[in-house]
Amino acid sequence: MFLPESMRARFKSICALKGVSMNEVLLELVKTWITENEANSSTTDKGKGAA
Repeated sequence: MFLPESMRARFKSICALKGVSMNEVLLELVKTWITENEANSSTTDKGKGAA
């Protein structure tokens, strides 16, 4: 995944202050996004063929 350097630096600093790894935060964000979008995709993808 590409992040602009300024965003990456800010993200890294905040993670360090909170005592969590960047990977931990990203995994949690992705899990949350998947959960939210899987629920939505079951209603929005009806009638569409597999990709």
